[in-house]
Amino acid sequence: MIRIRVSMVFSAESSDEALSVLRSLLGPVRAEPGCSATRLLRDVDSDGALTWVEEWRSAADFERHFRTPTFRSLLAVMDLAVARPEVEIDEVASRRG
Repeated sequence: MIRIRVSMVFSAESSDEALSVLRSLLGPVRAEPGCSATRLLRDVDSDGALTWVEEWRSAADFERHFRTPTFRSLLAVMDLAVARPEVEIDEVASRRG
């Protein structure tokens, strides 16, 4: 499994726009072949802090997603962040619990 986590911080002016665009991407990403989960998280202590999480069954599924318009939309939202987004890509060999 491949897990992608993107943590972003937005200004008060761009936070609502970023949230709206990311919400609009949830359904299309979840519908892509190989997507096992997609989440949008908001930090309760900071209205401008959002985290986008995707889980893919395989590296090939993620690579296919990487070339989609929805992924390009995610990149465009990342450009709105006031600080450099933190991006983590993990290859998960197993899951328990």
